[in-house]
Amino acid sequence: MSLTSVRFKAKVTLIQTIDAPFGEKMVKIELSEEREVPEPLFVRSPDSEIGREIAPIITQIMRMFPGAPPGAVRVPRVTILLSEDEWERFVTKPSIGDFFEVVITNEKIELRKES
Repeated sequence: MSLTSVRFKAKVTLIQTIDAPFGEKMVKIELSEEREVPEPLFVRSPDSEIGREIAPIITQIMRMFPGAPPGAVRVPRVTILLSEDEWERFVTKPSIGDFFEVVITNEKIELRKES
């Protein structure tokens, strides 16, 4: 059996304290990948007055969506839940905006912080 792996780069986009169902506090860390979204494609006839008027409006509306830079969308890829004790064991804690390389093989999942 050959060992294959999946690799991608992800950014810490959320660090939040949550209440676990069993009463203790947990720290939720979410890593997301930003993917580019193509601009909307408009098919219109060259003599369409409505098409010429609506195209810039739709493009502007697409840019107003929150959460990602224009032309990109954030896709949650990895969510980690740690107890408060586990979180406190980190000497250097991850921060929002940190980038990690995520490597998934048949046997393990690794997060490697990028400098």
